[in-house]
Amino acid sequence: MTKKDPPLLHKGAAAFFHDEISENRLMDALHYQFRDQSLLRTALTHPSTAQKKNNQRLEFLGDAVLQLVISEVLYTSINDQEGKLTFRRQKLVNEKALARIACGIGLGDSLIMDASLSAQGGRRNSAILADAMEAVLAAVYLDGGFEKARQIILSLWDDAIKTADANLDPKGTLQAMFQAEGLSEPEYQDILAEGPAHQRLFTVAVFKSGQELARGTGTTKRLAQQEAAKKAILYLKEEGEA
Repeated sequence: MTKKDPPLLHKGAAAFFHDEISENRLMDALHYQFRDQSLLRTALTHPSTAQKKNNQRLEFLGDAVLQLVISEVLYTSINDQEGKLTFRRQKLVNEKALARIACGIGLGDSLIMDASLSAQGGRRNSAILADAMEAVLAAVYLDGGFEKARQIILSLWDDAIKTADANLDPKGTLQAMFQAEGLSEPEYQDILAEGPAHQRLFTVAVFKSGQELARGTGTTKRLAQQEAAKKAILYLKEEGEA
């Protein structure tokens, strides 16, 4: 090699360079620069890479941080009873809401995942985006502390917080119907989980006093429960029980 020849790039160097660029763009979108950028990289690493350091543990922590921040702002800013505050929070902290926020900051483009999963649309998968969003919030918390994580959450969720209402979702509505009859809460039972890890489809049944009312399916157990509750409400109304 002569002095004029450019240095040879090792295999995968271009991909690594792209990751660096996308991570910087994500930090710009968050308005936060990581002191330890390896925390961010772990938060962006999907388990499909088979790396020991992936975002599953961070996802667990990020969920708790997000729940606390949203709970606090709702408690201090809205004079609702506990039940209505819970429903407001459910509308702000769920897979759909998290995925929407993640899309807004271009999080999918920064994810590190198996090539086949990416080709199958993994970067646009709501469940994957939601998990990664929670992991990123946890990474901010570990890197910059609770107040910095709080500032970012309030900034990203600002519009959603302002518009979140306390209307009951299907699960809440069904529970209220049961309570009006003096019954215990609806019982949800997992029936089936099928499909590959990145495209799981869950089936859940809901019961009233031991009797199955309906079944629902969804990409998460919670979505399947909501679908089951919605169908149960329609069934009870048709039977004249609501």
